Amino acid sequence: MTRICYLLMNCALLVAGTAHESPQQVVTRYSNYKAICNGMGFENVRCKAPVAFQSSLTKQLENMKNQETVIFDKVSLNEGNAYDKTSGIFTAPLDGIYSFTWTILTTAGKYFLTEIVLNGKKVVLNHTDGRGHDGGPMSTSHANIKMKKGDKVWIRTHSTSGLFAHANWCFFSGSKL
Repeated sequence: MTRICYLLMNCALLVAGTAHESPQQVVTRYSNYKAICNGMGFENVRCKAPVAFQSSLTKQLENMKNQETVIFDKVSLNEGNAYDKTSGIFTAPLDGIYSFTWTILTTAGKYFLTEIVLNGKKVVLNHTDGRGHDGGPMSTSHANIKMKKGDKVWIRTHSTSGLFAHANWCFFSGSKL
């Protein structure tokens, strides 16, 4: 840490220059130092606000249509405001890799098949099946998805009958890595 502080202080002094330099000379010298740092493997890092959300269902879902969007309507975290709780859609605010997880709880004798989609194309499935079980099975799926700014991700159903998802036990979350 001390080395980094020393390096930054030296760079600040070198870039600041003297009172005898014109603004153009200072900018040129800064550009030269920046090129040297990039050549040494240092990357330009821009500070960005975090992108993360956590949502859940507030009501049970039954007998939804095939490929119908599952709207996780309760949002407990929405840093970056990229998740829309009215549509159930996450819109990438920046290019990058995003990590998504969703959990579904069904009941005995029912099932709830879902998939995460990127711009309408299936990426990963989740199969929560309570047929032949006494309790309420729960299933979680995860996907890391490379997205461009404006790309959309959501959870939708993957079947048309026997669908049942419990309220307050189903979650959808995501964050930019």
